[in-house]
Amino acid sequence: MKRTKTSSPAARRFVPGKAARRSSIAGGILLIAVAIVGYWMFTPPSPYVPLSGLDPSAVSMIALGDQGSGNLQQWRVGQAMERVAVRDGRLDMVVFLGDNFYGKPLTGTHDLSWQMRFERVYWGQWLSHVPFFAVLGNHDYPLSQKVELEYAQQHKGSGRWQMPSNFYVKDFGSVDGRPLVRMVFLDTSAPREAFQQQIDLLDQAFQQPGPQPVWRIAAAHHPVRNQGEHGEDSQLVAMLLPALQRNKVDVFLAGHDHNQQLVLRAAEPAWVVSGAGGQKLDVVGAAAQDASFATGRAGFAKLDMSASQLRLTYYDDRGNPETGYRWARDCQWMAKGCLLPDAAEQVVEQ
Repeated sequence: MKRTKTSSPAARRFVPGKAARRSSIAGGILLIAVAIVGYWMFTPPSPYVPLSGLDPSAVSMIALGDQGSGNLQQWRVGQAMERVAVRDGRLDMVVFLGDNFYGKPLTGTHDLSWQMRFERVYWGQWLSHVPFFAVLGNHDYPLSQKVELEYAQQHKGSGRWQMPSNFYVKDFGSVDGRPLVRMVFLDTSAPREAFQQQIDLLDQAFQQPGPQPVWRIAAAHHPVRNQGEHGEDSQLVAMLLPALQRNKVDVFLAGHDHNQQLVLRAAEPAWVVSGAGGQKLDVVGAAAQDASFATGRAGFAKLDMSASQLRLTYYDDRGNPETGYRWARDCQWMAKGCLLPDAAEQVVEQ
């Protein structure tokens, strides 16, 4: 009886034609994936459609700074922001606290960095439909700041980027004919010898005749009070602090230090530092023990305001709450004594 030859298992597995086909299919899939990503990154985003039907008697905002690195950390924080907005079911705006673009200066309004560090990073059910109000940081100078202003003024990209001027004032929400929130956006990276103009704007915003806002907020890149490694800016303490105090500003939002802090001092605003949006993080040292809250993890802050209260919550880059605070509007003191820990948001570290 004639025996037929049987091939070895290795020989049976290796079929040159089949291997070539598999390699071709894998290569084709990779090319399609690259083409899709390339199309997504290089195609200008559609103009955003603002959300409608939101109750004007409440305002919800996310605040973060030092986000413009373009690295994975920035994308993780962006995803966490969308996750929190979906979970809360409310977001009206995002506030960028400066250092919006690290590295090489922007070359123009069509620079790819707009896609890689803004348009495509912050998107989703909520983030794609809210405005982003930005201030300038020291890394946005000396050239990128001009492009950032042009991008807003010319309504480039999705149109979400809002920066009408180096410093400006905006009202948000309304309650019984009063603005719910009045915000003054400052440029603390501008030459300090011309800073008096911004002090005058602050006075005008909060001393003008007419209905007074329920909540008063200022936003800038550099913090006035800071327990991080950058320390405090003596010029800002001397020039800006008195203006904030006489205008009874409730909250001062800032970045610059790449971490998150809450500093409370008697008869001063709540100093909210949220500079952990994407750049390499700064370690929170022993000096930060004087802060009510401090963490060297990436994340952002979220403020939810109504006529009766303000809620401040710090989140990490997964969208998990780190800690939270509440401020009843009828509290007669300033932030220290009024902005109190919210037991429902306290997280015990393991």
